[in-house]
This record gives sequence, structure tokens and C-alpha cells, in this order.
Amino acid sequence: MDALVLSSECLLSKWGFWDGAEPDALLDLLDERGMDYPEDWTAVLRRLIREDLIPALDQRVEVVDIETCHNPIRARTVDGVDVVDQWTKVDTDVELTPETVAVPIARVLQVLEEERPSQRARLRT
Repeated sequence: MDALVLSSECLLSKWGFWDGAEPDALLDLLDERGMDYPEDWTAVLRRLIREDLIPALDQRVEVVDIETCHNPIRARTVDGVDVVDQWTKVDTDVELTPETVAVPIARVLQVLEEERPSQRARLRT
């Protein structure tokens, strides 16, 4: 696994981004490297979306964090148009480009480490 591929259309779905769960390929990689699983995958995912996916999009996307067992970060607006009604549709009426953004695995692992509670506490002091 060289990169974690984030699909932009996942921003428009309640079930996007592996339905909020860690991707199996990432967990397999962590196992191979003898690394601990994320303590807070939601925080890692939200950062990757905000810092890596959204800046790469051709559209202006405003996201909202949602406390749920499903996708925890979704588009609220695209180019100023409310898209909340798209969240539960199977086929969305909104197109985001590019379709995917590949986040290098080194970047994913960096964010994973930075978001560990023990690391966050060190970074704040």
C-alpha cells in the first residue's frame, strides 16, 4: 500500500469513507509493520479530508463533522449550494472532481501518530 485513496464522492454519502471505519488495507499495513491501530480513526480521517482531499478538489466544499457510527465528515455545501439532501442517495446529483485523491502512506502514518492522544498532549505543551 503506497497511498490511501480518498474518493471525493464519499463526502456526499452517509456511507462514505468505508462507512467511517478504518480501511482494511490500512489495518493490514499496520499489522505488517507491527504498528498499533488508530486510537481515534475519526480524528485521523477528518484531518486527511480537510488537509489533503478538500484542497485538491476543483469545487469549493464546506464540510461538517457528524457524531455517528457512519461517515463522520460530509459536505454541507458545494460551491455554495446545500448538498445535505444528497447524503442518503444511492446516486448523487453532484459531481466532485477529481474523483479520487491518493494520500501517500507516509502522510497517513504521520497524521495517525499526531492524532494519538498521548502525542496530542505532548504537542500542546
